[in-house]
Amino acid sequence: MRLTKEGAGTMNYVNKWIRTAFDNLRKEFGDKCSFCGSTAKLEFAHLEPTELVGRGRGRKERYYDIKKNPDSYVLLCVGCHKTLDTVLKE
Repeated sequence: MRLTKEGAGTMNYVNKWIRTAFDNLRKEFGDKCSFCGSTAKLEFAHLEPTELVGRGRGRKERYYDIKKNPDSYVLLCVGCHKTLDTVLKE
């Protein structure tokens, strides 16, 4: 698939929109790790399963799932997210 200038412009708009949306969402969640307070490499982690599971699944879909189910997510740094996943698997 070849991307045209028009298609590239659309992709840039979507990427900018989703980055801005997640920046705002991180601010709504306090813009720091809920466990250790770090502000580096933040990720949203499931506390409870939702219809959307697994890493990725499309950033737009993830964004809307977090907005729809905010109590099912927590904002964590990468290290605390790995720790949480390990504890939940036990």
